[in-house]
Amino acid sequence: MRVARFLLVVLVASPAMAATSLFPKPLHLVRRVEDAVTRKAEAVDEYCYGNRIITVRGKRVSIADYAAQQLTTIDHEAGTYSVTRFDEIAQAASRLNAPRAASGAPPKVIAMGLKGGLDGYRIDGGAAKIDVTIDRRISLSRDAVEALLGAAYPNTRRPEHDALLQAAAGGGGGGRIVAQSAGEVQYGLPSEQTITYSMEGTSLTFRTAIVRTDADLVPQELLLIPPGATRVESRITRIGRELEDIESLPARKQ
Repeated sequence: MRVARFLLVVLVASPAMAATSLFPKPLHLVRRVEDAVTRKAEAVDEYCYGNRIITVRGKRVSIADYAAQQLTTIDHEAGTYSVTRFDEIAQAASRLNAPRAASGAPPKVIAMGLKGGLDGYRIDGGAAKIDVTIDRRISLSRDAVEALLGAAYPNTRRPEHDALLQAAAGGGGGGRIVAQSAGEVQYGLPSEQTITYSMEGTSLTFRTAIVRTDADLVPQELLLIPPGATRVESRITRIGRELEDIESLPARKQ
């Protein structure tokens, strides 16, 4: 119960924290995520407040705390939870993501004009092509957008992330750049993304769209670790460790 109480307490941000946090005001996003293989879609809730992004997928809750530098995952259905430091996730991710050969030129960012009242962009990164719309009614910091895009530590940053940030800032020509009075560029919210990876004559398309935004806070009961829940190793560190074990096996003599 000590862990559960802690999770409830940290959601109340102090005034000092609000001044420097990723999300000074609550932001609740409802995403429609389409599986690239089955083509089935599911609704995913993201509750952003202070320095946390809380993702709810059915009975599974993930709490990414960028101040504490740790990820807590609670599976209410299985009765399990894990607490993983960001440095452990980064180490595991480096094993899972094979290094890519440098392609030279960065992805091209092309403004496509308004689409349903939102700024549309096309990003051509060779094997990866991205169509994205930016909602400038919601103004965010660069750090907040990086976290939402999965470009912030402990995730692996890719050239596509930098192109998406450029689009969010109004880059690529034709974008509506939003700035504060002090001149600091504010970033719009990446709203809808269609990413197509093409290789060897085949393609795989991932789609995600934000279908609703509001200021709702996460239901408190979702943050409570179930009584008697078992602490387990997080999936990403387990897979990373298993890959390391495989690589350490002695080579079989021919």
